[in-house]
Amino acid sequence: MKFKLFSFFVLAGLLLGSCAVDELPAEGGSIVAEMETDQTKTSVTDEGTFTWSNGDQVWLHTTSGSVAGTLSSGAGTSSAQFTYGAHFGSMTGKAVYPYNAGHAVSENELSIVLPSSYDLGSGLSNTNAAMYGVNVGGTIKFNHLAGVMRFKFKDVPAGVNKFTITLDKKINGTFAADLTADYPVIETSATSTAAEKTITLNFNALTAKSDICVYVPLPIGTYNSLELGLYDDGQSVWTYSNTVTNTISRKTLKLMPTVTMGGSIGGEIEGDDNSSATTVINLSEAGTANSYIVSSAGTYKFTPTKGNSSESVGAITYAEVLWESFGTDVTPNVGDLVKNVRFKDGVISFDTPATFTEGNAVIAARNASGAIIWSWHLWLTDQPEEQVYYNNAGTAMDRNLGATSATPGAVSAMGLLYQWGRKDPFLGSSDIDEHITAKSSYNWPESVISGPDIGTVAYTIANPTTYIGHNPDGDNKDWFYFRTDPNNTLWESQKTKYDPCPPGWRIPDGGETGIWSKASNSSDDQSFTYDKANKGMNFTGKFGEYSVIWYPDQSKSAFANSCGDCYWSCTPAKHSIYYLGISDYGRFWPAFSGVWRSDAHHVRCVKE
Repeated sequence: MKFKLFSFFVLAGLLLGSCAVDELPAEGGSIVAEMETDQTKTSVTDEGTFTWSNGDQVWLHTTSGSVAGTLSSGAGTSSAQFTYGAHFGSMTGKAVYPYNAGHAVSENELSIVLPSSYDLGSGLSNTNAAMYGVNVGGTIKFNHLAGVMRFKFKDVPAGVNKFTITLDKKINGTFAADLTADYPVIETSATSTAAEKTITLNFNALTAKSDICVYVPLPIGTYNSLELGLYDDGQSVWTYSNTVTNTISRKTLKLMPTVTMGGSIGGEIEGDDNSSATTVINLSEAGTANSYIVSSAGTYKFTPTKGNSSESVGAITYAEVLWESFGTDVTPNVGDLVKNVRFKDGVISFDTPATFTEGNAVIAARNASGAIIWSWHLWLTDQPEEQVYYNNAGTAMDRNLGATSATPGAVSAMGLLYQWGRKDPFLGSSDIDEHITAKSSYNWPESVISGPDIGTVAYTIANPTTYIGHNPDGDNKDWFYFRTDPNNTLWESQKTKYDPCPPGWRIPDGGETGIWSKASNSSDDQSFTYDKANKGMNFTGKFGEYSVIWYPDQSKSAFANSCGDCYWSCTPAKHSIYYLGISDYGRFWPAFSGVWRSDAHHVRCVKE
């Protein structure tokens, strides 16, 4: 398969001719292949499309094995004809590109082999991008199983005939794809041998100094190192090695920066080619925090400190996306919200896809041993509106932290959940009626029980996605393990380095003098209209003069003791915390206490 430049980015799927699979003659025949035009999940801004190449072969599955289909016409286009020879058994309608005798397929799983080397001859534009196809009403349609990385070199000397790439995870060998998924994929794995981490591209020796592009098919996943080499009959011409992060997504082409031979590359090959980016937006320009609001597509950066302090998080080796979520029942692909995370010159930077998508993501910084040393929440949403509450109570956001709208009844208005005093969020619900945890790109760990080694701030920093239940040995109901006194300094009126709110915002005060008591002019429980259809309360006329001041109450999740009708404050009440509570029988409590600190509740940030 060849990569060909155009003015837009399209990727592929395969269509067979009009005859049904069981009509294909066993003595041989031909098929017509046409590449998909579905761009709904494209998450790159690069230019180009994929086309068939001379010599391409597809693997056609039969009940007795397989047969190779070889391109016979249509090279250079997205529609080509493949001819196959005599075979035993019947066609099953399942196919793989490119051909490899090691492939195997069952009813629900594909076993696919990515080779450790490719012999390209003069076909340097061949990507060998892995695809899987199935028969649908007499048509076989291919979808991409993985992605492709492109490297471009200028002034490569004559004689060069080999390129190698080594990553920190498995990129060749046998992979399994779940065929029950809407879009089956092959993913990389950290469990691999050294030999499975290198791919070699062999090609005809250059006859003169040339500019070349090479394309490497890779399983989806995030890679945290990069080693490259160009060789002339085994003699090294150029090598590169760095601990950098690159993410490969399904059906994407990742363009790496151009390298001019003979000059200094200066680390420029670290991430995607962002030469077209005109502005890098500094999210921490107005102050650092544990979360940042991103409201449009682009390239962003921030200074990695511990929250709003100037304290270093430690020696960062690399940064990566830990998880992404739309906040719905749809599972995002890696890179749908945030991609190309990199750490360089004391700054973490990242890109969004060209088409901006709302949701939430977390970036983690890791040290040389791979341990997480800090993490930051990226809140991809339109800018929240400021709502000034009555009686000089304060200015609050129009939505929960992590919500992507303030619309009553919308799943997007519910947002994320937090344990008291922790800076990192947990997923909320994908339904306003049922407590169904929203999907994410990450396999979340099981919850743990607090103890001397687990119930610590250090543990939460290293394990930002682990929910910590309170220890039954005592009645403090706190994730933070203590025998005598709780830690009341994690969230305070003066914003702390563990506060989860964006720059300029903080956790609100609670209790008798807190924002909700002041605004409603009482700290006692009060009657108020509950919106049964939309599952929440519109506090307009009670907290302030706005058409909507929406507080949803149904964002529970699978995390233990999560509560969607409770809103954290930073104000302690003995071993518990003051909070805003709302009820579906038409009452709310602006200064309620008694809630467990190990619970997961909403946060409504207020202006500092």
